[in-house]
Order: sequence, then structure tokens, then C-alpha cells
Amino acid sequence: MTAVERARWEHHFATGHGFRHPDDHELRLLTEAVPPRPGAQALDVGCGLGTYAAALTGLGYRTLAVDRANSAVAASRDRYADSEPGLQVRRLDFEDTDAVAAALPSAAFDLITMRLVLAFMADKPTVAQRVRDLLAPGGTWLVTTPLAPFLPEHRRHIGLTPEDIGILTEPWAAGRWYDLEAGLRCFVLRA
Repeated sequence: MTAVERARWEHHFATGHGFRHPDDHELRLLTEAVPPRPGAQALDVGCGLGTYAAALTGLGYRTLAVDRANSAVAASRDRYADSEPGLQVRRLDFEDTDAVAAALPSAAFDLITMRLVLAFMADKPTVAQRVRDLLAPGGTWLVTTPLAPFLPEHRRHIGLTPEDIGILTEPWAAGRWYDLEAGLRCFVLRA
């Protein structure tokens, strides 16, 4: 990520901007796809302002939310301070191999979510491998992302292409998907 891109994200979150909030329909589909178990551990990568991470915590997951933007981490901590200790928030650039290895234990998470973030990551195959390394046996990776063919031409760069989807889904033992409104798709991939 360039310094300009980093500054853009810092400004985005510092000014209180987030992304589409999960609605009741999306949370119901999430609960059906990945029912929480007592003590289940979730990692929410690219947490932004923390709304999805807080929803995971509300469903019963012990949730660690991470984001590369300091302003996102600060906003999430402020907004959801009453959710601790079930929700912890940290700054972490998930694309930084060394930082992830130092901060997160292998095979520790029952669920890893990336909501509206994977499309912005440069090396998707490396990210997918990193997720597999962090998932506990039988764990699930839930990716919510826009699909490029459903976006206007000027926004297609933020959507996954059919090639991206192939890279994303190919190495998983099992998987399925469901659609949300506005061209969003949730991939539920099991280790």
C-alpha cells in the first residue's frame, strides 16, 4: 500500500465514514452459515469502524478485530468499548507477513471474516494462504465482497473478477456462497 492510499484510508475512517452496515438479513444468513459455538474465536480482518466485529461478538463469538488504519482501530475501540472483553481491537496490516506472524497464533481461529476488504488486497493467493494458516481445523473463512461484473464500470476495480473467485475458492475442502443485495456475494469456505 502506498503512502497516499494509507492516508486516504486514515482520512476515510477518521471522518466517521464506514461501509455498508450488516443488516438483519445478512446477520441471519451469517448465523445460518456459521452458527457460533460457546467459546468460538473469530478474527475480523479489515474491521473498519467495527460494526461487523461487534455483530460477531453479539452472536457469541470472542472476536479480535484488526485493521491497518489507526483511525479505524481508534473509532472501533471508542464505539464498542462496552463489548470488551468479548471484542478486542488491534492495529494490524494483514498484508504484512511478518506482522501477522508476530501478532496472531497459527490454527487459532474458528472463523475469519473479511467483509468488503479482500478486493483491496494486492496478493490474494498469499492472503488466502495466511487465512488457512490461522484457521483452526474445520474453521471457516467468510468473505463478503462485491463482484466486478455487477459494478458500474468506474467501480469494477473494487470487485472480484471470475479469475479472483477461482483463486479464492480453489484450494478449500468445502465451500458455498450466498448473495446479498447490490452485487455482494458471501463465500463460506471451510478448511
